[in-house]
Amino acid sequence: MKRVIKGVHIVPMGFAKAFLIEGDGGLTLVDAGFPGKEAAVFEAIRGLGCSPHQLKHLISTHGHPDHIGSAAAIVRETGARTYMHPLDIPIAQSGGPFRPLRAAPGLLRPLMCKLFFHPDARLRPVAIDQPLTAGEALPIAGGIAGRAAVASGTNAVRRRCVHEPHGPR
Repeated sequence: MKRVIKGVHIVPMGFAKAFLIEGDGGLTLVDAGFPGKEAAVFEAIRGLGCSPHQLKHLISTHGHPDHIGSAAAIVRETGARTYMHPLDIPIAQSGGPFRPLRAAPGLLRPLMCKLFFHPDARLRPVAIDQPLTAGEALPIAGGIAGRAAVASGTNAVRRRCVHEPHGPR
């Protein structure tokens, strides 16, 4: 696990990664990686000297398998509250199928996309506790706020996390 800034850590999960955020009210995980990667999350949590039950929030940036694949297993173990944009909730709660994905530019990315992304694949469904709406701030994780934003272009939905140490603007 690598520290990004104080209280924010990258959880490596093979071809994907998640972010683990420390806060006064517990831990927050941003994304859950591919299926079968929950052990990497629990190891990272224990590496901080915490218990998996201290994970209180799971924010999914979008409904692709590399972001929600281990969400059901993580929630089952931790009881974390889940958050996702409304357009992706049906995907998470049904386990698929997934929206089409276009690879980013480059030589290796299209090959990786063909190898690891299968639109008709199914995942273990995960219930989403709270839909995220455009401009909404989640005052969790000691000043890290989730911001939901609808974007146009190739992706139907995009989210971002913003560090707001003094609360939303």
